[in-house]
Amino acid sequence: MSNRKFKKSHIIALFLLLGGNLLFLFTLWLLSKYDHILLDQIIYQMKTSGAGANEDLLNSAYVRVILFGILLTAGEFFLWRIIAGKMVGWKEKYSRYATFCEGKICAFFKRHTIPMAAGMLTISVLFFALELRVASYIHKATTETDFIETHYADPETVQITFPKTKRNLIYIFLESMETTFADPKAGGTITQDLIPQLSALAKENIHFSNTDGLGGSYALTGATWTASAMVAQTSGMIVKVPLDADTYGGEDAYIPGITSLGEILEKQGYAQTLLIGSDAEFAGRETYFTEHGNYNIVDINSLKAEGRLPEDYREWWGFEDAKLFEFAKEELTKLAQVGKPFNFTMLTADTHFPDGYLCPDCPQTHNEQYANVLSCSAQKVDAFIDWIKTQPFYENTTIIISGDHLTMDPIFLEDIDETYTRTVYNCIINAPMEPKQETNRQFATFDFFPTTLAAMGAEIEGDRLGLGTNLFSEKKTLAEQYGYEQLDEELQHKSEFYNTRFLGMEQATAR
Repeated sequence: MSNRKFKKSHIIALFLLLGGNLLFLFTLWLLSKYDHILLDQIIYQMKTSGAGANEDLLNSAYVRVILFGILLTAGEFFLWRIIAGKMVGWKEKYSRYATFCEGKICAFFKRHTIPMAAGMLTISVLFFALELRVASYIHKATTETDFIETHYADPETVQITFPKTKRNLIYIFLESMETTFADPKAGGTITQDLIPQLSALAKENIHFSNTDGLGGSYALTGATWTASAMVAQTSGMIVKVPLDADTYGGEDAYIPGITSLGEILEKQGYAQTLLIGSDAEFAGRETYFTEHGNYNIVDINSLKAEGRLPEDYREWWGFEDAKLFEFAKEELTKLAQVGKPFNFTMLTADTHFPDGYLCPDCPQTHNEQYANVLSCSAQKVDAFIDWIKTQPFYENTTIIISGDHLTMDPIFLEDIDETYTRTVYNCIINAPMEPKQETNRQFATFDFFPTTLAAMGAEIEGDRLGLGTNLFSEKKTLAEQYGYEQLDEELQHKSEFYNTRFLGMEQATAR
């Protein structure tokens, strides 16, 4: 074999080995940082803006995947050179090494460089595919179902009647907030109610539950990360990510075919603001809320531009919740003076994985940081609600408090009872009516789309919008009709209707 061909084989083997190592370490990193992450979330993130992502999380990926991957590959290649007898100087210096280089092991490694490197890559691909259930995803993504088409209630054709005096809406998305944190029956690290203030709010107000106690909603496929959860709760539709779909957000349209809460309220003359303690562009959130409701976006970038935050300020994902709630008070005060009904939506961030952000004023009464962060968040939300109740606009304002999805922290809840059903927190304050049934309901986060409008006093023809059902009514939700597991299974399958109706994809392309 010529020296040129030999060097070429080295290069090919190096790239195969590096690719395998990077994929293997990336899979390990995902499993260490995310709880039950699925392929759709990874594909979604690849198709959306990553601007404003948490720097600690990114740095962790750079170090544990890229840097370690390069170092591991360099070490493996050096070891291969030793075993394959490429250390010429050692042959001259060490007779035992020279003898080893004449043996079968040395000859095998020398002749099978590329196959061994390819084998390492294959192992990594299989590891990634098994852990993220790639085969199942591909099967379902290529198996057609008409479930969404059959059950979609188009807000453009459903009659929605608002009360003569329109109510304001304050919608508070709580990052990763689930009722598990309040239920010692879950076991593991949950030995007491970590969020007593939120539990009290739920018990004192309207709280929909899957049990006869403190429970919540299911986070189904396509609504398990923040951007998709916000879409689901404000449009009644999940986020499906076909492999051949265009990007979400950025310069492209964000699910252009859906009709959202923001669009409905915009037509009713509402002033609308979205407050986020990070970069709203991340994961396409800014595009969604501006295209679907023309919200005024208040995030770390706009606050810096207005001089309300220092240019070089950055904490956690942007700025901490202690500041977020103060800005929320300022924005609500301004909205109340506009002379229109308003929709104020906000998203907290301190309870984001991993471990959350523990601000200096948070009491440290628990052993785990994440437990302290959760307790601190509950206190801040409670104080914010108390402030709202003292404002002149409160009497005519409905407040929705909802977790966005289940926590993705892979460690904090790893020891809970395997039979325990984790659900997303919810609470509705100051609604003008009472629900027919609050407890022992089976429902998903997308049911909050029509439920929110009903909580504002709107009457919905048929009590269904999108895939959601008005929980104030007696109408069965899709989860109650089909069961949680079957519903989740149906939503994972390919939907030609979804691709063409909501994404605007051509049928030939969607196939």
